[in-house]
Amino acid sequence: MLGRRITTIITHDVLYSNSAYTRVKLCGMFREEDIEAVNVAAPDLCGFVVNRPKSHRHVDRDRLWALVSRLDPSIPAVGVFVDQPLGYVSELADEVLDVVQLHGIEGNPYITFLRELVDIPIIQAIELRTREDVERANESKADFVLLDIGRDANGRPDQSLLPGLCRPFVLSGGLTPDGVARDIAEVAPWGVDMSSGLETDGLKDPEKMRAAVAAVRGATPRQT
Repeated sequence: MLGRRITTIITHDVLYSNSAYTRVKLCGMFREEDIEAVNVAAPDLCGFVVNRPKSHRHVDRDRLWALVSRLDPSIPAVGVFVDQPLGYVSELADEVLDVVQLHGIEGNPYITFLRELVDIPIIQAIELRTREDVERANESKADFVLLDIGRDANGRPDQSLLPGLCRPFVLSGGLTPDGVARDIAEVAPWGVDMSSGLETDGLKDPEKMRAAVAAVRGATPRQT
Protein backbone atom coordinates (compact mmCIF):
# COMPACT_ATOMS: atom_id res chain seq x y z
CA MET A 1 0.00 0.00 0.00
CA LEU A 2 2.30 2.70 -1.32
CA GLY A 3 0.28 5.58 0.05
CA ARG A 4 1.07 4.45 3.59
CA ARG A 5 4.81 3.91 3.28
CA ILE A 6 5.32 7.16 5.19
CA THR A 7 4.33 5.14 8.24
CA THR A 8 7.56 3.14 8.03
CA ILE A 9 9.47 6.11 9.43
CA ILE A 10 6.67 7.06 11.80
CA THR A 11 6.37 3.51 13.13
CA HIS A 12 10.10 3.42 13.83
CA ASP A 13 9.92 6.72 15.70
CA VAL A 14 6.89 5.61 17.73
CA LEU A 15 8.35 2.25 18.71
CA TYR A 16 12.08 2.81 18.91
CA SER A 17 12.70 6.39 20.01
CA ASN A 18 14.18 6.90 23.46
CA SER A 19 11.42 9.29 24.48
CA ALA A 20 10.03 8.49 27.93
CA TYR A 21 6.37 9.15 27.09
CA THR A 22 3.84 6.33 27.37
CA ARG A 23 2.64 5.11 23.98
CA VAL A 24 -1.09 4.55 23.51
CA LYS A 25 -2.73 2.08 21.14
CA LEU A 26 -6.47 2.17 20.53
CA CYS A 27 -7.63 -1.24 19.34
CA GLY A 28 -10.61 -3.07 17.89
CA MET A 29 -11.73 -0.64 15.20
CA PHE A 30 -14.27 -2.06 12.75
CA ARG A 31 -16.41 0.83 11.43
CA GLU A 32 -15.70 3.90 9.31
CA GLU A 33 -16.82 6.13 12.16
CA ASP A 34 -14.28 4.42 14.42
CA ILE A 35 -11.51 5.52 12.07
CA GLU A 36 -12.83 9.07 11.98
CA ALA A 37 -12.69 9.11 15.79
CA VAL A 38 -9.17 7.65 15.79
CA ASN A 39 -7.97 10.34 13.42
CA VAL A 40 -9.30 13.00 15.79
CA ALA A 41 -7.98 11.35 18.97
CA ALA A 42 -4.54 10.79 17.36
CA PRO A 43 -3.16 7.82 19.33
CA ASP A 44 0.29 6.42 18.61
CA LEU A 45 -1.10 3.20 17.11
CA CYS A 46 -4.45 1.90 15.85
CA GLY A 47 -5.34 -1.80 16.06
CA PHE A 48 -7.62 -4.10 14.04
CA VAL A 49 -8.73 -7.63 15.01
CA VAL A 50 -8.26 -9.57 11.79
CA ASN A 51 -10.09 -12.75 10.74
CA ARG A 52 -11.54 -13.50 14.17
CA PRO A 53 -15.30 -13.96 13.55
CA LYS A 54 -16.05 -14.81 17.18
CA SER A 55 -15.16 -11.22 18.06
CA HIS A 56 -17.69 -8.49 17.25
CA ARG A 57 -14.68 -6.32 16.40
CA HIS A 58 -13.52 -8.71 13.69
CA VAL A 59 -12.60 -7.44 10.22
CA ASP A 60 -11.78 -9.50 7.14
CA ARG A 61 -9.13 -8.65 4.55
CA ASP A 62 -11.34 -6.37 2.45
CA ARG A 63 -12.68 -4.56 5.48
CA LEU A 64 -9.17 -4.08 6.81
CA TRP A 65 -8.08 -2.50 3.54
CA ALA A 66 -11.08 -0.18 3.51
CA LEU A 67 -10.54 0.99 7.08
CA VAL A 68 -6.78 1.45 6.86
CA SER A 69 -7.27 3.50 3.69
CA ARG A 70 -9.22 5.98 5.85
CA LEU A 71 -6.66 6.02 8.67
CA ASP A 72 -4.42 9.06 8.97
CA PRO A 73 -1.02 7.92 7.59
CA SER A 74 0.66 9.35 10.69
CA ILE A 75 -1.01 6.62 12.78
CA PRO A 76 0.54 3.16 12.21
CA ALA A 77 -1.92 0.31 11.64
CA VAL A 78 -1.57 -2.80 13.80
CA GLY A 79 -3.07 -6.12 12.72
CA VAL A 80 -4.07 -8.36 15.64
CA PHE A 81 -4.00 -12.07 14.77
CA VAL A 82 -4.93 -15.18 16.74
CA ASP A 83 -3.12 -18.34 15.58
CA GLN A 84 -3.39 -17.50 11.89
CA PRO A 85 -1.35 -19.16 9.10
CA LEU A 86 2.03 -17.54 8.52
CA GLY A 87 1.25 -16.91 4.87
CA TYR A 88 -1.95 -15.04 5.65
CA VAL A 89 -0.27 -12.83 8.27
CA SER A 90 2.73 -12.09 6.08
CA GLU A 91 0.56 -11.17 3.08
CA LEU A 92 -1.41 -8.60 5.05
CA ALA A 93 1.76 -7.33 6.70
CA ASP A 94 3.20 -6.66 3.28
CA GLU A 95 0.01 -5.21 1.81
CA VAL A 96 -1.49 -2.95 4.44
CA LEU A 97 -0.05 -3.19 7.97
CA ASP A 98 2.70 -1.39 9.86
CA VAL A 99 2.88 -3.71 12.89
CA VAL A 100 1.81 -7.32 13.53
CA GLN A 101 0.41 -8.30 16.95
CA LEU A 102 0.14 -11.99 17.84
CA HIS A 103 -2.61 -12.73 20.33
CA GLY A 104 -2.80 -16.53 20.38
CA ILE A 105 -0.45 -19.30 21.48
CA GLU A 106 2.18 -18.50 18.86
CA GLY A 107 5.62 -19.43 20.17
CA ASN A 108 9.15 -18.42 19.29
CA PRO A 109 9.40 -20.81 16.30
CA TYR A 110 6.34 -19.11 14.75
CA ILE A 111 7.82 -15.66 15.43
CA THR A 112 11.17 -16.71 13.96
CA PHE A 113 9.54 -17.90 10.74
CA LEU A 114 7.33 -14.82 10.56
CA ARG A 115 10.33 -12.52 10.92
CA GLU A 116 11.80 -14.11 7.82
CA LEU A 117 8.65 -13.15 5.90
CA VAL A 118 7.89 -9.64 7.17
CA ASP A 119 9.96 -6.52 7.72
CA ILE A 120 7.71 -4.78 10.23
CA PRO A 121 7.74 -4.93 14.05
CA ILE A 122 6.09 -7.83 15.87
CA ILE A 123 4.25 -7.58 19.19
CA GLN A 124 3.39 -10.69 21.20
CA ALA A 125 0.47 -10.60 23.65
CA ILE A 126 0.76 -12.70 26.82
CA GLU A 127 -1.57 -13.16 29.78
CA LEU A 128 0.66 -12.74 32.83
CA ARG A 129 -0.72 -15.13 35.45
CA THR A 130 2.20 -17.37 36.46
CA ARG A 131 6.00 -17.36 36.70
CA GLU A 132 6.03 -19.38 33.48
CA ASP A 133 4.24 -16.51 31.75
CA VAL A 134 6.94 -14.11 32.95
CA GLU A 135 9.60 -16.42 31.54
CA ARG A 136 7.73 -16.62 28.25
CA ALA A 137 7.56 -12.81 28.07
CA ASN A 138 11.25 -12.42 28.84
CA GLU A 139 12.24 -15.00 26.22
CA SER A 140 9.84 -13.86 23.50
CA LYS A 141 11.56 -13.15 20.20
CA ALA A 142 8.97 -10.49 19.38
CA ASP A 143 10.12 -6.89 19.24
CA PHE A 144 7.69 -5.98 22.02
CA VAL A 145 5.42 -7.79 24.46
CA LEU A 146 1.89 -6.80 25.42
CA LEU A 147 0.86 -8.04 28.84
CA ASP A 148 -2.59 -8.54 30.33
CA ILE A 149 -1.52 -8.59 33.97
CA GLY A 150 -4.99 -8.89 35.47
CA ARG A 151 -6.54 -6.93 38.34
CA ASP A 152 -6.46 -7.39 42.10
CA ALA A 153 -9.49 -7.35 44.41
CA ASN A 154 -9.45 -3.54 44.43
CA GLY A 155 -9.45 -3.27 40.65
CA ARG A 156 -5.81 -2.21 40.53
CA PRO A 157 -3.28 -3.82 38.15
CA ASP A 158 -1.79 -6.92 39.78
CA GLN A 159 1.92 -6.13 40.04
CA SER A 160 2.99 -9.29 41.87
CA LEU A 161 4.77 -10.83 38.88
CA LEU A 162 6.25 -7.66 37.39
CA PRO A 163 9.53 -7.70 39.39
CA GLY A 164 10.58 -10.74 37.36
CA LEU A 165 10.05 -9.00 34.03
CA CYS A 166 13.25 -7.98 32.24
CA ARG A 167 11.91 -5.92 29.35
CA PRO A 168 9.58 -2.98 28.66
CA PHE A 169 5.96 -3.91 28.01
CA VAL A 170 2.61 -2.68 26.81
CA LEU A 171 -0.08 -2.84 29.51
CA SER A 172 -3.54 -4.17 28.62
CA GLY A 173 -6.62 -5.47 30.37
CA GLY A 174 -9.29 -3.42 32.10
CA LEU A 175 -7.95 -0.01 31.08
CA THR A 176 -10.43 2.88 31.03
CA PRO A 177 -10.13 6.61 30.31
CA ASP A 178 -10.83 7.35 33.98
CA GLY A 179 -8.24 4.95 35.38
CA VAL A 180 -5.45 4.72 32.83
CA ALA A 181 -3.38 7.61 34.24
CA ARG A 182 -3.42 5.95 37.67
CA ASP A 183 -2.44 2.61 36.14
CA ILE A 184 0.46 4.21 34.30
CA ALA A 185 1.69 5.87 37.50
CA GLU A 186 1.53 2.55 39.39
CA VAL A 187 2.86 0.13 36.77
CA ALA A 188 5.10 2.35 34.60
CA PRO A 189 4.48 0.54 31.29
CA TRP A 190 6.20 1.41 28.04
CA GLY A 191 2.77 1.69 26.46
CA VAL A 192 -0.93 0.93 26.98
CA ASP A 193 -3.46 -0.88 24.81
CA MET A 194 -7.15 -0.01 25.15
CA SER A 195 -10.24 -1.53 23.52
CA SER A 196 -13.30 -2.53 25.55
CA GLY A 197 -12.80 0.43 27.89
CA LEU A 198 -13.38 2.72 24.92
CA GLU A 199 -16.83 1.31 24.16
CA THR A 200 -20.41 2.12 25.02
CA ASP A 201 -22.90 -0.68 24.32
CA GLY A 202 -20.28 -2.59 22.35
CA LEU A 203 -19.36 0.26 20.03
CA LYS A 204 -16.37 2.57 20.13
CA ASP A 205 -17.26 5.86 21.82
CA PRO A 206 -15.47 8.88 20.28
CA GLU A 207 -15.59 10.82 23.55
CA LYS A 208 -14.00 7.94 25.46
CA MET A 209 -11.35 7.58 22.77
CA ARG A 210 -10.38 11.24 22.99
CA ALA A 211 -10.46 11.14 26.78
CA ALA A 212 -8.27 8.03 26.84
CA VAL A 213 -5.57 9.55 24.67
CA ALA A 214 -5.67 12.81 26.64
CA ALA A 215 -5.36 10.89 29.92
CA VAL A 216 -2.33 8.95 28.69
CA ARG A 217 -0.68 12.09 27.34
CA GLY A 218 -1.18 13.79 30.71
CA ALA A 219 -0.01 10.83 32.81
CA THR A 220 3.23 10.83 34.74
CA PRO A 221 5.96 9.89 32.24
CA ARG A 222 7.55 6.48 32.44
CA GLN A 223 10.80 6.62 34.38
CA THR A 224 13.88 5.44 32.47
